[in-house]
Amino acid sequence: MPPTRLASLLGILMFVAGSHLSYGNSQFDPELLSQSTVRILIKQRSQIISAATGFVWQKPNQIVTSLHVMNDQPGTKIIIEFEKKKRLATVKSVLAGADLVLLEVKRPIEGWVPLHRYNAEKPKYKTDISALGFNKGATGMSTRELKKGYVKPETLEVLLPPHALHQLAQSNILDLKLPIYYLDGSLLPGYSGSPIVNDQGTLIGIGDGGLENGAGGVSWVIPAYQLANLTQSATQSLPKSLGAARSIFSTDNVVQTQKRAAITPNYNPSIWSNFLINSAQAGVSPSGTEKPTDEFEQDRWPEEYKQTDYFQFSFIKTKSRTFNQILNSSDHSKGLKKIFTVFNLYFHDYSVDYGSFVFDVYEDSQFGLNIVVPSGINLSVDKNKYLVAEGEILCRTCPYEIQYHIRNINQKNHHAITETPNKFLNELANQHWNELNAEGDYGEYTEFREIESFGNNKHILRAAFSDLDAKYQDQFELNYLTIASNEQHWFQAQGILNRFDHKFLKDLDKYRHTDCREIPVTNKRAHKKKKALCKDIETTLKILLSVHLTTFSNKIINTQASKTLPPINIPAL
Repeated sequence: MPPTRLASLLGILMFVAGSHLSYGNSQFDPELLSQSTVRILIKQRSQIISAATGFVWQKPNQIVTSLHVMNDQPGTKIIIEFEKKKRLATVKSVLAGADLVLLEVKRPIEGWVPLHRYNAEKPKYKTDISALGFNKGATGMSTRELKKGYVKPETLEVLLPPHALHQLAQSNILDLKLPIYYLDGSLLPGYSGSPIVNDQGTLIGIGDGGLENGAGGVSWVIPAYQLANLTQSATQSLPKSLGAARSIFSTDNVVQTQKRAAITPNYNPSIWSNFLINSAQAGVSPSGTEKPTDEFEQDRWPEEYKQTDYFQFSFIKTKSRTFNQILNSSDHSKGLKKIFTVFNLYFHDYSVDYGSFVFDVYEDSQFGLNIVVPSGINLSVDKNKYLVAEGEILCRTCPYEIQYHIRNINQKNHHAITETPNKFLNELANQHWNELNAEGDYGEYTEFREIESFGNNKHILRAAFSDLDAKYQDQFELNYLTIASNEQHWFQAQGILNRFDHKFLKDLDKYRHTDCREIPVTNKRAHKKKKALCKDIETTLKILLSVHLTTFSNKIINTQASKTLPPINIPAL
């Protein structure tokens, strides 16, 4: 009998025989589960290189966590942390293919309460489930409330972007055909190895993930019946391919990769006439930084923990990435590059090192929504209940602004968003266009508008507008719009670029063919003007990219459930 089938049968028997150990018939109590949940720190040469969550399983000296956070290099220490107490751990058994490892400590910490039972039955679609874990850099453990999603087949390969699919296929860390539980929502970095429970507090799986798909994340649940295979495994050595596989699970790693550069693509002058039309032609009517200290070594987390709450959303900074890193991990790189069709309408013949731009990614785990801002920019809620990006280059009175707002989908619109999402989102974009035209005369880059599907009734619309053809104006605006929707909400991100006055447009024409990467540092007036102009150009592109990168995690990739309409036609980069 195959091991997974055997584990499944054993799991059902364990559930039937011992379900009283899953906190009885009461509702899930995170306080009880916290007595079984631990933080996993992997250190090498006195530096934290990865962080995860684990739980005490069956015996006080046994800990379960994700295999991919382990490190096989000399000098590596596995540290188990529980209520500021720490223990060194060793590997007891490995379940390659399911990304699980069983650890062992010599002296269990007083207060640990092992979990003994699990439910091997697959949770039903839209079932409420909870994860308890340690977000990387947070000051303590916290729950993440999620729902069971739907995808068929419900195997790992449907979630993996091409780069991860290729690399994992060459390792034995994960079986690409591995049965998983698909999440409507996402796990945060550091939640790999976390206990996943149902609304009764019964263990149903182990959190896993830490992969990236562009600005989004990729996470899933390993069914709990794999624990039977793990405890029976005789393998104690870490896989030889572990080092290569660890790099794929980048959000659980503390040390990030190096930046790489790129330059802006060439301008196609025919784009302008094809994209911009006017409205008459269209007929459109708490934060803190953790400083872990232990009896073995002292370290500081390299990144600051940031969280901004906005209505039902709780956006937590999960990573900082260059645009090239985001591009290279994406399953839809052509779509990400499409933003340059708008950028080049104004800034053709300028070379910009856009690949090294650094962005901060904030993620809401409950809905799996990710928003992106230039590195160092903060999020806050203003008096008008808008979520806004604030910093040196962004503010409500600055030439550059990013603002967000959320709307709940009422019962009337619920049918529209589930049955005719493209129509619903296009109506929202047209409504936005009408609101712009209440203040001016805006045209749309019509061929740029697109709607991307992420599966599970999640969609994103992108559109661009400007009033640069308006007459008798001294100031002009480029307005970039992204609308993300699921069954409950639609979320709007808007980049507002008001830098386009007559002097700025005149300087753009005067200094074309400038390489913004190589402006001499001198006191010459022309060089100073070019430097200031390039700063504005780079800021404009950072805002366009930030809004464009609004996305959902756990995109369904390798089935017909996800597609982008209309087809993308962009200049070769």
